[in-house]
Amino acid sequence: MKFKHALKQFFSGVYFTIKSGPLKGKKWIASSGYSFIRGNYESYTTEIFLIHFSPGSTFFDIGAHVGYFSSIAAVINNGKGNIIAFEPRPMNIRLFRQHMKINNFQNVTLIEAAAGESDGTVRFDENHGSATGFVSLNGNIRVRQVSIDRMVKDGEIPAPDFIKIDVEGGEIEVLKGLHNVIFSARPKVLVSTHNPECRKFAENFLIRNNYRLEVLNPEAVVYEAEIFAIPA
Repeated sequence: MKFKHALKQFFSGVYFTIKSGPLKGKKWIASSGYSFIRGNYESYTTEIFLIHFSPGSTFFDIGAHVGYFSSIAAVINNGKGNIIAFEPRPMNIRLFRQHMKINNFQNVTLIEAAAGESDGTVRFDENHGSATGFVSLNGNIRVRQVSIDRMVKDGEIPAPDFIKIDVEGGEIEVLKGLHNVIFSARPKVLVSTHNPECRKFAENFLIRNNYRLEVLNPEAVVYEAEIFAIPA
């Protein structure tokens, strides 16, 4: 895995032009994944995002990875609105910043931290693929964690219109740290769940907060659900 990471860093200065999809014509780092360059990355979640994300919106990209959804939001917003991305993994942070810079995307703020129920420091496991790192007691690095509820309350960031959550099993902590924002701002929510406990918690949490749910991939295994939620 370390060798694979080293290769990604070595080729991080090689850019390709995206061939199709919502980012067609934009530049992308070759080593970050060819599904991005082909333009078919997460097609069903991308489609629902394109339908429901409105120009000028404030977008929270929680588990931003290398910036795919933040980039789409930047294209749609065209210099308006706000994109607030949360990503704790150092390698992804570097690639995210490069993608925003080479495409001159505007009004994008990257918070180099995991999102959780409280502010502090947590361990993070990065001994996996770039898209599958996660907060873990056995993690090999320490990263900052922030409470989004607290940040919005203190005026550090604006309240969101749309939230995307993809945190590889950390959904419960993230949603707990969004309780007040969900209750007051009523954003649209797109959440990926990665185990049965997380899926059950996410669905119950959103239903309790009077959201209408749609599972975008009902054919997938029961716990790996892509859930889209709109205030009822």
